[in-house]
Amino acid sequence: MTSWHTLMMVSHETPSTTALFAARGSGEIIGADPQRPRASAAIRSADFAPDQGRWLDIVGDDALPRLLVVGTGAEGTDTTERWLAAGGHLVDAMRTLRIASVRLPGCDDLGGPDALQSLLTGALLHSYRLEQGRSDAVPGFQPERLVINSADMVHAEEAQRVSEAINRARAWVEQPANLLTPAVFADEAASALERHGVSVRVLGPAELEELGTGALLAVGRSSEHEPRMVIAEWRGDPAREGWDAAFVGKGLTFDAGGLNIKTRPIIEKMKFDMGGAASVLGAIELAASRKARTNIVVIVPMAENVIDGRSARPGDVVRSLAGLTVEIVNTDAEGRLVLADGITYAIENYAPAYVVDIATLTGMIAGVLHEEFAGLYASDAGLANALMRAGEVAGEPLWRMPLSASQDYLVDSAVADVSNFGAVGFLGVGGGSSTAGAKFLERFAHGTKWAHIDIAGTAWATRRTARSGPGATGFGVFLLDRWLAGLESGLGD
Repeated sequence: MTSWHTLMMVSHETPSTTALFAARGSGEIIGADPQRPRASAAIRSADFAPDQGRWLDIVGDDALPRLLVVGTGAEGTDTTERWLAAGGHLVDAMRTLRIASVRLPGCDDLGGPDALQSLLTGALLHSYRLEQGRSDAVPGFQPERLVINSADMVHAEEAQRVSEAINRARAWVEQPANLLTPAVFADEAASALERHGVSVRVLGPAELEELGTGALLAVGRSSEHEPRMVIAEWRGDPAREGWDAAFVGKGLTFDAGGLNIKTRPIIEKMKFDMGGAASVLGAIELAASRKARTNIVVIVPMAENVIDGRSARPGDVVRSLAGLTVEIVNTDAEGRLVLADGITYAIENYAPAYVVDIATLTGMIAGVLHEEFAGLYASDAGLANALMRAGEVAGEPLWRMPLSASQDYLVDSAVADVSNFGAVGFLGVGGGSSTAGAKFLERFAHGTKWAHIDIAGTAWATRRTARSGPGATGFGVFLLDRWLAGLESGLGD
């Protein structure tokens, strides 16, 4: 079972260290009243600048607590981002100074529940460490606890609920592909979701063959680890008929590229190619854990794209679940193949009002938007705007990309209904672009309000952010949950 280390939240300890916070601007100490004068004097004496990433260790004695002052940056900056980052820097300080537990200021001291919840969430996200493959499961000193007021435990529980779903998604993305095969991934997803009341079914190779998921099976047939499809249902309003939304996540537990094999240094990172699957599974976990009143289904086609004598060949034509034939021009454009069957399954079996798919689909989107934005393609302006608003709230921004009928040629085929790579333009790009991937998937949306989110640049961070250090980010989990919350607020209007 994939597991990870993170902090505990308790309210019944008396640690030797108290955490305080300081901002640039007024220089006011944020924290417990009795310790403010002492901390202020130490800051002046040390000429401490309370920037993000800086902290001041004020040693105590038997009569006085040890104080840890963490800089929060300039006043007036985004409150959520500022306190998320502060929670991460608090964990860094605890790790560096080998402090096992600290007492935090109360909700009122920090300026309200939003600040405290962001601080706690930031600490939980930054204290995350995957446990894998080492005799010392999590090497180095790890902080253990944050001590909070008992009256503030409700905010700690909310922070834990959100961070657990995000951290689970991150742990899946970082898990080596030999340990997280499609079968293992499907079993772990079912275990994680069923405890929240989500109904989960897993389809194996025989069932997928009977269904006719030819695109998914073409991708996965060359691996000893056979494909799966996970169907997870949350009916938050069982009295109401119909399904509000379907999320479809790309679940390539490893992508070698098939016969169009990837090269170094990309290929060894391809365990992350199930980042979209992790995101949609995390989103339904969040929705179920807060008892959302929406009816949603998650479809996750899972496979490995590797090489053996049964591998799909460039030039092969396969029949998808939708009945459309697909020319496989490039075996490394496999994500759109598995998503096509996932989208079709969702529409044919659930007829949802909206379909949103999310995937680490193309390296080209990272070349355009880097690690700051995910690419958004949508058939409906209202859906696109709602998703972008949710991204702003979640701190997971989207950038809408063009999608028009004039781009249909990108996936034209001379021998099949559609090509998975299509036309290459004057500069040698086109068929493998992020837009071509979206145009391919659009063919399977069948008029449903649909959006595609390409997270190839945002699923893995190469630098520190307010939400994570280098590694898997869990991008999309909170975004999709915030979009569902907005959808939920309009139900019954």
